[in-house]
Amino acid sequence: MELTDLIAEGIVNKLSVLLKKKITVANAAGDALASTELSETGKNYEQFQEAMEKGEMEVSGPATKITLGSGLIVPLAYSNSRIGSVFIGDKPEEYNHYRHIIAATVELLIHQNIVTDSFPYKDKIKDNFIFGLLHRRLSVEDSKVREEAELFDINLNRDKIVVIINPEGFWEHLFGGNLTASEDEKQIALSAYKKKIFQALSSFFGRLAGCSVSYFGSDTFVALVEELYSMDGKEMVDAIRVKAEEFNRLIQSQFEPDSFKRLLIGVGSFYRGKDGAMLAYEEARRALNLALSIGEQRQLYHIDDLGMIATLAGGNKKWQDNFVRRLLVKLLTEEYLLETLEVFFDKNMSLTKTAQQIKIHRNTLLYRLDKIKKVTGLDPRKFNDAMELKVALILNRLLYLEKNKIKQT
Repeated sequence: MELTDLIAEGIVNKLSVLLKKKITVANAAGDALASTELSETGKNYEQFQEAMEKGEMEVSGPATKITLGSGLIVPLAYSNSRIGSVFIGDKPEEYNHYRHIIAATVELLIHQNIVTDSFPYKDKIKDNFIFGLLHRRLSVEDSKVREEAELFDINLNRDKIVVIINPEGFWEHLFGGNLTASEDEKQIALSAYKKKIFQALSSFFGRLAGCSVSYFGSDTFVALVEELYSMDGKEMVDAIRVKAEEFNRLIQSQFEPDSFKRLLIGVGSFYRGKDGAMLAYEEARRALNLALSIGEQRQLYHIDDLGMIATLAGGNKKWQDNFVRRLLVKLLTEEYLLETLEVFFDKNMSLTKTAQQIKIHRNTLLYRLDKIKKVTGLDPRKFNDAMELKVALILNRLLYLEKNKIKQT
């Protein structure tokens, strides 16, 4: 790997704005490729060559045809090889304050100029970055991770919804019969489909604040869509779920007919906070996997659609807590409804025995059961709905005991 004039110019421009000092960048041979002092460009300086051999070094004295003047020379590395060096013209008492961040800053600039601007590999590197984030291999609190996110135009401070799009058989159809396809051809094709999915999401929501579409392999695209200024994240997820058929049709239209066996789409609930996107991604994956394992056929998969199955299949406390809250949040604020539901189940769903136990008229009990159905969307008099509500009550009790460290007797 060698530095080019264009890359050197980009480093000089960005460092000079950052430090407001004289900056000169040279290649491994000591030739100045770019500088804030145009007269130095094209000249060869032994001081650069010496720094390449010895490492970071301070230089002093006036600038001449063969010397750089007073300042600091920092070797530039890429893939564990020194590819050049950069000179910062400054006094020791000044550059000692920032000398330790120069190498990291320049390495980041090189990464941006060499790697992320190199199509088609820019998309692949971004995919790997987002994969690392969502699989918790990268920490959003790591300053270097945040800097790299900025290079990819990913705003880690904005909450996002997560959509998983899986056109089964897509990759086999695209390249299965082309054994000689190059990596360039594959990445160019993927980039085109990512843009189509982005356009579909833009069409569905209107103008997006920010959206990244990545390919994770195994026929799987993942879209991170920033919360809109005009619609909060929960409303965005609800819109996709309510218009599931329309959304599925819109995504499906981005692929050629017969280019996949079936289209699977999973969406996670909306979570705020630094690990919100990770939780949403894990939930969307879990919904897809569970639905497929039990043979569910839907236009769209969301964990709520699987109800009790999803809750019992995984022991994740955050999901369990979310399940309980979504079902019981309104009942928890109206204790008489919660009490009515608990007694109703304790009395084996008998209207007569329940009314007698809590000393209310049968018609009042019917009114309360109707109200429970209205606020939860589940009818406690129907077996399947009753099962979900009963599981929610049990989990609510267990989560309460765990939270308050109360042992059951």
